[in-house]
Parts: sequence; structure tokens; C-alpha cells
Amino acid sequence: MGIAAFAAGCGETTVSAPLPAGSIVVVSGQAQSGVAGQVLPEPITVRVLGTDGQPLPGVQVTFAASGTGSVSPAAATTDADGLAGTQWTLGRTTGANALTASAAADVTTAIAATAAAGPPATIAAVAGDNQTALAGTPVTTPPSVRVTDANGNPVEGAAVTFSILSGGGRVTDGLRRTSAQGVATAGSWVLGSTVGTQTLTARAEESGVANNPVLFTATATARIPAQMVATAGNNQRAPANQLVPIAPTVVVTDAFGQGLPGIVVTFSVTSGGGSVVGGRQVTDQSGTASVGGWFLGNVLGPNTLAASTPGVPSVTFTATAEAGTPAIVVAIAGDDQTAVQGTAVSVKPAVRVTDSRGNPVSGATVTFAVVLGGGSATGLSQVTDAAGIVTAVSWILGSGAPNTLRATVTGSGITGNPVTFTAQSATAIGISTAPAGPITLGTNFTITIQLRNALGASVAYAGAPLTIAIASGGGTLNGTLIQVTSGIGVAVFTVNVTGSAGARTFTVTGTGLLPATTASITFN
Repeated sequence: MGIAAFAAGCGETTVSAPLPAGSIVVVSGQAQSGVAGQVLPEPITVRVLGTDGQPLPGVQVTFAASGTGSVSPAAATTDADGLAGTQWTLGRTTGANALTASAAADVTTAIAATAAAGPPATIAAVAGDNQTALAGTPVTTPPSVRVTDANGNPVEGAAVTFSILSGGGRVTDGLRRTSAQGVATAGSWVLGSTVGTQTLTARAEESGVANNPVLFTATATARIPAQMVATAGNNQRAPANQLVPIAPTVVVTDAFGQGLPGIVVTFSVTSGGGSVVGGRQVTDQSGTASVGGWFLGNVLGPNTLAASTPGVPSVTFTATAEAGTPAIVVAIAGDDQTAVQGTAVSVKPAVRVTDSRGNPVSGATVTFAVVLGGGSATGLSQVTDAAGIVTAVSWILGSGAPNTLRATVTGSGITGNPVTFTAQSATAIGISTAPAGPITLGTNFTITIQLRNALGASVAYAGAPLTIAIASGGGTLNGTLIQVTSGIGVAVFTVNVTGSAGARTFTVTGTGLLPATTASITFN
């Protein structure tokens, strides 16, 4: 029943000798939760019972809220069912609220409700503004803010993002949630390396929040280098023309021995002819800087590198350039080739030798040897060049199938050693297709051949010139009588024969290849 209905019960009614109120019971609205300063979602309804326990109509019930809460109406008369009600607006402060419903001085009942904070409405700084710290160091007090609702109550769980606005630096734990007191605090604010004013903002992520974002200001003061010392990368050994394994590293400190961030350190080669990568470095938060990379010179022997920054003595690093040890060998050219027996493959077999870090090893001895197929090779013993590469002078294939050449690096424990190269030699000409006849004299016909190895397998060798001729039967062979094999080792002759009728055979020949002769073909 609505509030208006309760109010309508206030009209004149003639009741004879009503019983006095005995008790009040809560029908609805007990133990609700709502937003502080707002009307509860469910109206408050009570029933007044007489001393006989029956609903008592026509009794005025007075409602009174505690604190800053309020009710409307403040009084209502029970209807025929003994019911009276009101709307309860909670107080503006979060926490427990109380309401009493009274039918007489000694007949009352209590109703409880809980007021929670409303949505974020205002954000304000709590601590951490207007601080001073050395550049590159954290401020003493991390910035913090308080988020409150429209009544000034702290809002718990509101998302606040702390982020750098100017000056560089960094903030840790930049996304925070407010505590039960409505406070969110950044993990830390580390100032940038630039001297002067730096700023940070704290922004409530909800829209419509007043004073959003909050601005914090800090002043970064200069720190003066007093000393620079080497902490890693001195007195190393590495292969010539290669990176040293440990990057030379220094720490720059102030007069109190504290590491200075943001200090520019320059690394430069001072002897040995090497080079650096990333020679200009800036110290990190601990005052540490490492060169990007130090390549030693080509000449074996001592190399030096200097690290310098204004105001303090430079630091010198020493390293010795030495030859690397072969650890890996791989083929880089000349494998899986074809050629006519007795001729050299077109690509000379080559290998690359590297050390365990993948650096090319110069001066390593590599021996080439023919192990299958016959044939021969020249330049059998050579040393790798500056790129770690060595190439056989030539490899002439034999008649076997297959042909293999082995490259062996002198040394032990070398991955991929030895390297084996394989090649197929074309040794013979095979007739693939030829007509059976009879063929009319002067009419074109086709003979197809395929290069083959000693085992009769096809060899895909391109560029072998082949010649076709009449082997028996006489007459004149017309057409293109010389063909060059294709990429799959095939040649096709399209020819015709003139002369007298009769049977003929044809022979295909090529340098270094066993010839092939067709079966007898009849011409008429």
C-alpha cells in the first residue's frame, strides 16, 4: 500500500472504545542498504496491534529518523489492517542508520538500515605535493589522493591512475584502488633526470568527478658525479674481430657513494683497432651504464676501451684478441649437383667454419677428398678466409652413382664435421620414346632421350649438346640434328628421312656419354 493511502487514513472516523496499542511490528523495509543521503528503495511499513494481538486501525504512528536522515510523512494513521508507512531518506554519513516508529509513548519499534557511499564525486590531494628530490630518485612521500561522494563520504574501490605529466621519470603501481578511507597512493614517484619542475597527475577513472585530475608538482635538483669505477668486462679474451663476451660496465656515483642516474657515459676504442656499438650510454637508476658491444680489432694482441664522463677520471678496459676455435662447419654451396662424367660441377663446393658463438673462424684447415663415384678434385687442402669460408678449386665427376666429396675440418668436437657433398654424373644417353613405324618418307617424327647415370636412373642435367644421326639404312636425316638437354636432362629431336624405303636405326651421341641407338624403324 502506498504512502498516499496511509495519509488518507487520517480522516475522521467514529470508533467506539478502541483498544490501546499493544505492539508495533515491521512489515517491510527492515535491514535495507542504500546510498547515503538518498531515499531507500523500499518504503517502511509497520502494523500496529492491539493488546489482543489484532490489527488496530485509526492509530497515529510517528516516524523519527536518527542523525541527518529524514522521513516523509513523519506521521501516518493506520488503515483497516493496522498498517502505516513512510519513505526513509538516509543520513548523509555512511554507516548505520536508525528509525523509530511510535504509536504511544511506550509502544515503539526500531528499524535499521545501512548507508553506503555514493559514486565518486570529488577527488583531492592528501599528501605528496610540492616535494624536492635529487633528479633520478624517488620523492620521499608517494603522492596520494582521497575520493569522496557528493556528501563527502570516502569512496572505497574507486580506480585512480597516477601518470607522469612532465619531466620524465616514472611512477610505479600507477593504477590503484581507493581504500576504505577513500585514499589511493602511488607506489612511488621517481623523478626524471632533468633538473627543474616535474609534474604528475592522479586521475579518477569515473566520469563527472570534480577537480579531476589532481596535479602534483616536484622539483628535481642536480646530482654531481664524484667517481666512476669499472664493475664488469675488464681483462677479457676474445677472437679477433669479434665481440667480447661481457660488455664493459661502469657505475657513476656521487660524493656519498650513491649511484647517479641520467649521466651520459661515452665508450670509445683507444687502441687495437676495434669498434663499439652503442658507445653513448645513459646510467640507469643505480648509476650503471654498459657499452652496447665491443668488437676487438683484426690484429691479435691487446685492445683498450675508455669510458668517460665530464668531471671524473675516465676508466680503461683491456682485452686480448686471439684466434677462435672451430666449433661448427656447414655447407654453403655446391651440394646436390649434376654434370656429365669427366667434367666439373658448375658450382664449386664450399663450407663455412664458425666458433661456438657463430663467429667466422679464419685460418682453419679444411681437407677435401673424393669418397665415391670416382672422379677427382683439386685444391684438396685449404684454410678458411676471414669470413670462415673455404672452397674446393674443382670437382670433376666420375662414372659412379652417386659421386660424393667430403670436406673435413681439422680439430675435434666440431658440429657437422665432416660435410658431405653429393652429385649425380650423367654417363649415358637413354632412348625414352621412338616411333615403331612404318613412317612415310619425308614426314616428321619425334625421338626423345633422357640422360642417365650408371645405375640407369634419370639425371636432370641441363645444357648437354646431343647429336642424332642415321646409324643404319642410309638416306638423309633432315631437321634440327643437335639438341641441348633441358633442366630435367631431356632432349627432343623432331626429324624426317628422305631416300629409299626400308628399315633404319638412329644413334644419339654426346661428349662423355655412352650413345644410344633406336630399334629398327620402317619407312615407306
